[in-house]
Amino acid sequence: MRATLVIALAIAALGSSPALAQPAAAPDLDCQMGFKALRNWSAWLPGAKQEAANPNVVTVENPDVWRVEITFTEPGQPAHPAIVLRKFVKQVTGVWTAQSKECGYGNQVEFMALVDAMKAEDTRLTNASRAEVEKQKREQSPLGGP
Repeated sequence: MRATLVIALAIAALGSSPALAQPAAAPDLDCQMGFKALRNWSAWLPGAKQEAANPNVVTVENPDVWRVEITFTEPGQPAHPAIVLRKFVKQVTGVWTAQSKECGYGNQVEFMALVDAMKAEDTRLTNASRAEVEKQKREQSPLGGP
């Protein structure tokens, strides 16, 4: 009984530890690793999930803090081989901002077009999130109720 109590207290103390309350950092790409090494790395990220519908996408998240989608191009796609890491970060305002980082190992003209498309999509996604947050604020009653 005494050992059970000691274990329960230790678990409770760990659960309230400020170090454990900190969210894990979102993964980032190191383009110097190369396409194949980054593909292997992504599969071993803690909590990594491979999309069933698209096995070229790996997702990792710390819910309500950040979410990362890592997409690998396949042969025949423009800019292949290339990798896009899109990170969604929740701001204190409730807006989710999208930020992309890309690594390109093939045709650099095609890669630059991919980078431009990703940046434009980041802006679109961030603006859509901002609009949704603003809409929710307008719909709230001034008295604080729904």
